[in-house]
Amino acid sequence: MHAVPDARYFNLFGPTETNVCMYYEVPEPPAGDSPVPIGRPCEGIRVLALDVEGRPVEEPGREGVLHVGGPGVTPGYFGRPEETAAAFVPDPSTPAERLYSTGDWVTIDDDGNFLFVGRRDHMIKSGGHRIELGEIEAALHSHPGIREAVAVPVPDELLGNRIKAVVVAVDPDALDEQDVRSHCAGRLPRYMVPAEVELRSELPRTATQKVDRARLALESVGAGGGGG
Repeated sequence: MHAVPDARYFNLFGPTETNVCMYYEVPEPPAGDSPVPIGRPCEGIRVLALDVEGRPVEEPGREGVLHVGGPGVTPGYFGRPEETAAAFVPDPSTPAERLYSTGDWVTIDDDGNFLFVGRRDHMIKSGGHRIELGEIEAALHSHPGIREAVAVPVPDELLGNRIKAVVVAVDPDALDEQDVRSHCAGRLPRYMVPAEVELRSELPRTATQKVDRARLALESVGAGGGGG
């Protein structure tokens, strides 16, 4: 930003189903790793966050799932009525209107801007802590000896979930579980450090070549998950 002082910078936010639906003008570079807000809704777009009980989040300190409505939102998924019904829900204030549930957890700052917290499908609770699995995966991927890594929740009777890291090493002979855990311990809070590390030669893939997280989770439970 200092290299081009007269330019204006914006953080634009929006999933495929809504196109860009929110914006935030970045006045100056954030300090350290401070997150940049995703801001406020674009012209003509309705945005609100709903908590787990379906109540609107209107003040700082509470979290909810971001919902979006308006002319920029797709009416649904072609030929997929069940997925459409699950993702497009009635607007609490106008039930005849539909809102797209993005699956993104957000909160609000003191200025009324929305802040991205994490993905609903990648967020778990462990020992009373809300954990974004993507943060653990970012720490894992920062290890130079790791080619691929996925953080998987394993049900645990005491903690709710414990965390397992499934890792593909650049050189399998040069990486072990303790090395991975020590690396994470230097970058994450103690409750986010994987309790278990499994080294694999490759990760399972879906038909679209994405990592098959569901299969990894099932395999982890079958290999001894459940805790106690």
